[in-house]
Amino acid sequence: MENPAKLFLPIYLIICLSFGFSQEDSTAVDSNISVKKAQESETVNIIATVNPIEVTPTAFRFSIYPRNHPAEPFMRKLFFPGEPIQIILPVNILNTDTLGNIAKMEPLGDAYDIQYRMFNKEGSGEIKLAQFDILVPADIMKLNVVDKTSGNPIPNCHIRVSQYGETLSMAEADTSGYTSVRVPIKRNKEEPVLLSINTDGQFPTWKGSIVVPEGDSERTVKISPIKLDTGESIYEVIDELVPFREGPENGSTVLFLLNEGDQLVISKVAGDRLFGRARIYLDNQSKYQNVNGWILGKHVCLKDN
Repeated sequence: MENPAKLFLPIYLIICLSFGFSQEDSTAVDSNISVKKAQESETVNIIATVNPIEVTPTAFRFSIYPRNHPAEPFMRKLFFPGEPIQIILPVNILNTDTLGNIAKMEPLGDAYDIQYRMFNKEGSGEIKLAQFDILVPADIMKLNVVDKTSGNPIPNCHIRVSQYGETLSMAEADTSGYTSVRVPIKRNKEEPVLLSINTDGQFPTWKGSIVVPEGDSERTVKISPIKLDTGESIYEVIDELVPFREGPENGSTVLFLLNEGDQLVISKVAGDRLFGRARIYLDNQSKYQNVNGWILGKHVCLKDN
């Protein structure tokens, strides 16, 4: 009888050789298969920066959407103070129209203005948007300043809004006499504010007691020169928050506070105290009114006519 071990060895060799050939064939077949890599979309990183000015928003909601479909944002995301604000999108989903995409910034935590930036579709990389300045919530007064006599605009005048002697806001008109004045909503809305317009000496400083409506409003201020009577001179205030009093005494009632650049018509000088008049516009009566009072001489200087 033949030894079983001798029969097993040839069978084992045949199996191994067959397995080896089959492995080589399999490898050869796999090496000829062309493998296609997944095609990756180009992306763009849209970056925004915020600049809170005397405010502390609790968060920022940042959205990107096509200009022609504002109700269908590509992406909307919430960011907290200190976090980098950026949204990464496939570049091919952006609108191809010129300025066809809009970035919307919504500061949260108060009645802050919502701001927008339009931008073009660009290749892969970064799109850095213009900075978003976050301002104190305010009502907006669109102001035009003109010469009452000629109707011409008064350019580059300086505007100050105050209440109870505290400055609420300041602005400067452009060359066409126009500016947008922000009046903070955190004021006593039941009382008027004092609007002061300094024309750098072109006209006497205009002052008006006005009520600022909520939201957006428009107003035109017509300034006319002061007519001097015999013995009167124009003086200019050289300090800030100077009391204009009802009487010459230090404890006399303060009618209102004057600021640097304001002008007064002075008719009497008594030592270190001057008596004169300031012209105020009464909004509720739509007319000018001269208010007589006293001021310390150290706070004013004679203006060259």
